[in-house]
Amino acid sequence: MDHPAEQIKTFAAPTAPPQAQDVRATAACAAGVLMALVPCTSAKARRMLDEVAMGAGTDVRGAAEAVLDAQTGKPLAPAVEDVLRHVLALARNLPAPPAGSWSPPEPDVLRQHVNHLRAVRRRAMAAPGDANVRGEMEEAAYTLCVVMGQRSAHGALLAAEELLAVSRLRPGTPGRRC
Repeated sequence: MDHPAEQIKTFAAPTAPPQAQDVRATAACAAGVLMALVPCTSAKARRMLDEVAMGAGTDVRGAAEAVLDAQTGKPLAPAVEDVLRHVLALARNLPAPPAGSWSPPEPDVLRQHVNHLRAVRRRAMAAPGDANVRGEMEEAAYTLCVVMGQRSAHGALLAAEELLAVSRLRPGTPGRRC
């Protein structure tokens, strides 16, 4: 018989904690998805990840993985899904426009900015981990905010789309047949 001291002991390898750069990469991808969904800046997307993490009782990596899972259609835990929906709804609430004088841009110029933002959003959804696309998304959202006199990119996009719709309905607008 074998003596207990002579038996070979095997130990399970300890699980290594996630590397900080892995967590940052996952959070950056999730921030790219949030920037395309809302739209918003990268700073706001990171704050949204923090809010999801706190509300769901997880860490930022868990919140980021939930956002990435939601993008791919994987089912989420009900508590995480509820918090994520709530945070997205809050981010889409429109702040009051700033006081002061503002003159609307020409419809053609506005249409170019809106189309550029939409194109970058599509690229951000296709490649949320691409830092260049996230940077371009932030620039496009910021430009539309400035052009529309809004504080949030989501509000600027909605206001721009409304302004474009109104410009299409005006009688005597070039390109209108009626």
